Amino acid sequence: MSLSYATAAGMSSTLTVSLFLVVALADSSHSTRRTLRSWLNPDCDDTCRGRNVTTLHLGADGPNDTLHYLWDFIGNPSVLLALTPPSTSLNISWEDYLARQDKSLHFSEKPVYTFGVIINKIIEFNDVNDTAMINTADVANTNVLHLEYFKWQRVSLTQNSEFVTLDMEGNSYHDTAKNIRRYGSIKLSLRGFCTLDHSDMVPHMLHTENSTQIDIILDHLQTNETFSNSRFAIELLVVGGGDPEILMFVDPKKSLDDEHTPGIFEIVEVRTPPYRELDGALNGGAYLQWRPVSYNSASRDVTSSTETMQYPPRKVFNYTSAVKNSMLYCYYGNETNLLLQKLTISLGSKGDGFYKKTNYSTWTFIVGYGTPPEERFSSLVIMIISIGLGLPLLIMVITGLYLCIRRMPKRHGNVYLSR
Repeated sequence: MSLSYATAAGMSSTLTVSLFLVVALADSSHSTRRTLRSWLNPDCDDTCRGRNVTTLHLGADGPNDTLHYLWDFIGNPSVLLALTPPSTSLNISWEDYLARQDKSLHFSEKPVYTFGVIINKIIEFNDVNDTAMINTADVANTNVLHLEYFKWQRVSLTQNSEFVTLDMEGNSYHDTAKNIRRYGSIKLSLRGFCTLDHSDMVPHMLHTENSTQIDIILDHLQTNETFSNSRFAIELLVVGGGDPEILMFVDPKKSLDDEHTPGIFEIVEVRTPPYRELDGALNGGAYLQWRPVSYNSASRDVTSSTETMQYPPRKVFNYTSAVKNSMLYCYYGNETNLLLQKLTISLGSKGDGFYKKTNYSTWTFIVGYGTPPEERFSSLVIMIISIGLGLPLLIMVITGLYLCIRRMPKRHGNVYLSR
């Protein structure tokens, strides 16, 4: 009997040690960390005084390099990512930069890699047949809102060595070219990180130290009064590193775990194509990543969730007119041989009541460099699974040992009787 207890105790101890090893390995599989530094309108003192200017420079310092992010809200909101040697500094010729002149933004050393995203358009479409697909709408059932015509105001800014958050709000839409006005707002929240973790903002995207998160909210944005079933889509322009002749790779991936985003078991990844000289290597490029979910209330719970739909990337050929009123033109200028593609994501799914149901829609995505992170079971889930699988096995082993020992012949008693 004592042998069975000792064996069971030993197995229990082994199970416990194994469990903690699994949890420790899960927690330590990605230990890279960056230190964040940030500057609002760097070195723009007298020039920016009295002007509504928001350009934030975020430097994420690693052991061997620095990732620079620029978040800009002059003209079309845009993000520039640049990987440089650690000693590289950013230089902005502010007068030219505010006038959107080419090459008014540059680094002291040539970046290893650059990549940019412009939040280019908000497309309203009249979904008369409730398909939730923008590619079924004709021109007569489509309106385009250009983000440069919103009046952008800085709501809040948080800066420290571990995370940086910039909240912006665009109001008072006025398309001066067409004399179109709209009430309502677009809210953008941008976040930079120093390590691998899930964001505290629903849908709790998994970010790395090489990524930044952008959250978009359409809040009571006025719809076209002639549209009965308005929905919205967001058009991004992607500019920069990668073979311009190859379309970006869109890869929807299934996930086994919805711990962080209940009910959503899919992640969409968009990868930039490699340069020709990289022989198909993808690790050095950039990516966009999101969960295909939009929320129609500020609570962002399961009951207020709907779907998003992504459409195949498309090449853009009129480069100058496409990027002219953005920070990316200030950096790239009139360069040729650049990747330039647009990506459209529509918000909403069939039967969800359209935008008019709540007048609120969200979309959250990650922009990053390198290999996109893959969702893994958290330590808590691993522990629960291990206990759920290990305890029944342990009980079965202990029960089997106990039954085997009970059925063993009692040899000592038979010896005494024979005497």
